[in-house]
Amino acid sequence: MVQERIQPTARKTFVRSLAGFLPIILPADWQLLTLADFPESPKPIDAYALALEALRTPHGTATLDSLLAPHNTVCILIEDLTRTSPKKIILGAVLDLLRQKGIPVANISIVIALGTHRPLSRLELAVAFGEETVATYTFVNHDCLAADLAPIGRLTSGTIVKINKLAIEADFRIGIGSIFPHPLNGFGGGGKILFPGIADFNSIFEHHLRHSFRGHSALGHLEGNEFHDEVTALALAGRLNFIVNSVLNHNDQLHQVVAGDPILAHRAGAAICRNITSRHFQAQADITIISAFPYSQGPQIMKPLAPATIITRPGGTIILYADCSSPLPESYFSACQIFRSQHGADLRRAVLDCFADNRPIMASAPPELNMSMAQAMLAQNDFNIILVTDDIGPSQVSRLGFKHAANMHNGLLLAAKDHAKPTVNIVPAGGVILPVINENSPLYG
Repeated sequence: MVQERIQPTARKTFVRSLAGFLPIILPADWQLLTLADFPESPKPIDAYALALEALRTPHGTATLDSLLAPHNTVCILIEDLTRTSPKKIILGAVLDLLRQKGIPVANISIVIALGTHRPLSRLELAVAFGEETVATYTFVNHDCLAADLAPIGRLTSGTIVKINKLAIEADFRIGIGSIFPHPLNGFGGGGKILFPGIADFNSIFEHHLRHSFRGHSALGHLEGNEFHDEVTALALAGRLNFIVNSVLNHNDQLHQVVAGDPILAHRAGAAICRNITSRHFQAQADITIISAFPYSQGPQIMKPLAPATIITRPGGTIILYADCSSPLPESYFSACQIFRSQHGADLRRAVLDCFADNRPIMASAPPELNMSMAQAMLAQNDFNIILVTDDIGPSQVSRLGFKHAANMHNGLLLAAKDHAKPTVNIVPAGGVILPVINENSPLYG
């Protein structure tokens, strides 16, 4: 690994990893179509200043200060540790505004919008938000299985949707989240902080199963996206009043902050995110080399398969490089292996049929694991997948339906067996990217 950026050539290129830049030497007869790199900005980001400016200039609504009164009770919904946004600083800016407004500490509750994720420990809360803040304010981990969740409406299927009672009981609800390309909702952020953020397990699971991987429920799509439309409708039903969202760049780091109306501010942030994370590709390639960076936590390493499938021709090969800082559970490998053995002839149809019937791939697993497994199944149905990692062994990778390579050189050798003089696309950081194919290219697949 090297820490400094590699100057790419037609043959010498790179992908990114947790340790730095991983050099790649392409075979002489491989044709590099696009290296989708992002420029690095040396300019330091002042998250607090950006948050204050966003609060002063909200989208589609009056300022937060003018919407509140000193006697109001406020419930702040804030994302968990799966996002690397400067949530401590953004929360600090919001709390400073509430204090200046004269709202008592006792009138403010902060709910960690976990969805179906695990709760945060007291230590994790202190590290994430600051010991003084955690000691001063009421922090609550949302429990999607809690008995006292309150109904706010229904899914389109008729299933009742319930949310955290603290949000229901408050006079005003503020969501603090992040905007980034999302493989199902189009973009993260916005109404997702309420649904699925503080909703009940059953409605979250059913929503994900019914709307995932079909229609316009896809990376970078908002218009006509049924997954996103239902999220938005439920956020409105749950009376989400105001959002403060960090727009994240390709490194999963802060680029801008937007605030205001949950729909209009989110749209504005999504437009900014689209502008900074979109990269144009000359054509679909025979081989795509993509890094999971900045993702490294277990099931998240499958997320870059979404952009990779867009820029690879059907039947081509995706070489996925992944650091895996936290392990995938044994049940993940087992479920993938069983599903493949039962439905190997048409994994795509099997995944979509299961989800349409409200049946998960693994019944005992939460939605995020099932979505990750679905991405793995769908990708291998249409492409050859080579997983380059030294964090997951060959036998486990084989159970996923992928080929294993311990290093990038071996990955290239495996791909070369199936492709003579291939065209290649390379995505150094595939976790946060919106690929755009040049449809006028004669190479467009």
